[in-house]
Amino acid sequence: MKKNVKRIWSLLLVFMMVLSLAACGGGKQKTDTTDKTSTDTEATTVDTTEDTTAEETTGWIPAKPIHIVNQSEAGSGTDLFVRTLQPWLQQELGVAIVCDSAPGSGGKIAATQLWNANPDGYALLAHSSPLTTVTEISKDCEYHIPDFEHIISFDVTPYAVGVKKGSDIESIDDLIAATRTQKVSNANSGLGGAQYLQSMIMKDALGIEYDEVPYNGSAPCGLAVMNGDTTITVVAIDTLLNNSAEIEVLAVLADERYEAAPDVPTIKELGYDFPCLTMRRGIVAPPGTPPEVVDRLIEAFAVAVETPEFQEYAANTKVMLDIKLGDEYQAINQEYYDTVMQYVDYLR
Repeated sequence: MKKNVKRIWSLLLVFMMVLSLAACGGGKQKTDTTDKTSTDTEATTVDTTEDTTAEETTGWIPAKPIHIVNQSEAGSGTDLFVRTLQPWLQQELGVAIVCDSAPGSGGKIAATQLWNANPDGYALLAHSSPLTTVTEISKDCEYHIPDFEHIISFDVTPYAVGVKKGSDIESIDDLIAATRTQKVSNANSGLGGAQYLQSMIMKDALGIEYDEVPYNGSAPCGLAVMNGDTTITVVAIDTLLNNSAEIEVLAVLADERYEAAPDVPTIKELGYDFPCLTMRRGIVAPPGTPPEVVDRLIEAFAVAVETPEFQEYAANTKVMLDIKLGDEYQAINQEYYDTVMQYVDYLR
């Protein structure tokens, strides 16, 4: 009996030792697996971080404020476009966006300044075509608009004829009659500019004459009509619509009616057919700006114009957005140049 008990205890002791060894072996196996997994994870983390950093530093990263020089006065349509985009461009590019103005001489002052600026991405021109194109041709400027590096065009906006509300001139026919019996004057954004050219084309087509009074930009032209300083103004239609409480739009100088003013007839609907210029506002950089800088600026503006705030601003200000980027915008400006050259006699 005692032998059997001793044998049983011996077997139990051996069994317990086997279990203990198995447990120790399993623990060792588990520890090795954990260490290996930890090492692999650390290696993966380092590699991923290095790849991400490399991707983030690809392309141009601005290191100081970017100045956007506007060819018109503060408060003009082009200026307000840029100021609406300003916070989003700052967020996208990571630097301050400074809005400057260099109005006058039909955009020549600002365009010349940017033509001679360092092509490093820190100086841009906010301008409207074909204004600067017309000025280039009429004033023998040193710059050539198609040769700028083109970033983005925002809109397509026709010119229109506006008068002060309550005026005796309530139609284009009234305007024609008024020029026969009284002194009539037109507020334009600068002699030799695009609005001036459009006015000259219209006068010849209608067989009338009136005085041209130059101002620095479209906004002062609207004020001139509202104050009674001039009889009419031929400017971008959104300038007139944004002052619709005090200005009456007689006609849109375009082939089709303007979306934001569907009740205003086109000049062709009224029976008058002559060339009508169409304005585009946009951003260009000095010639020779590196491609990687141009590409980054195009990308940043393309993001900014899609923000709800900018879209809402465009809708509220009666602007018809038509976004064109890079080479597509450049081709449009080249076409403007070719068209304006056909009417160079009006400018010289």
